[in-house]
Amino acid sequence: MKRDWDLLREQLLAIEDERDFKVAVLEGVTEEPTWQAGQSEAEFAKARAEYKRQEARVFGHLEMLIDSGYIEGVTVRHGSTGVFYGLSRPRLTMAGHDLLDTMRSKPVWEKIKSIAKAKGLELTLDAVKGLAEVALKSVLGS
Repeated sequence: MKRDWDLLREQLLAIEDERDFKVAVLEGVTEEPTWQAGQSEAEFAKARAEYKRQEARVFGHLEMLIDSGYIEGVTVRHGSTGVFYGLSRPRLTMAGHDLLDTMRSKPVWEKIKSIAKAKGLELTLDAVKGLAEVALKSVLGS
């Protein structure tokens, strides 16, 4: 799975805004497919594989935020039948607020990404933080 900074940003924003967790943070995960009458085994397998891909992507990014200390109050567990999460008042940590403050403004965020792409830089945490000042000056026209 590739890291998707836009997804991380959206998850941070959803938690900060205290939106309904299942609706906002898990938005990319559709309902688990069930076998439909007349559906072929191949069609069901394809739908299930897509569901598992979505689940891995969304929960994987959520785990990145947890493991990096940006959010608390959320747990993710992997079981033999899928991925499960637990909630106890999801919230951003101070580091999570700092990261989100760097990424919050859509114009600044888009500028950070375009500068990184133009310079051939991978977006890492250090690159995001370092490019934020340059992007802000550019957006403000300074």
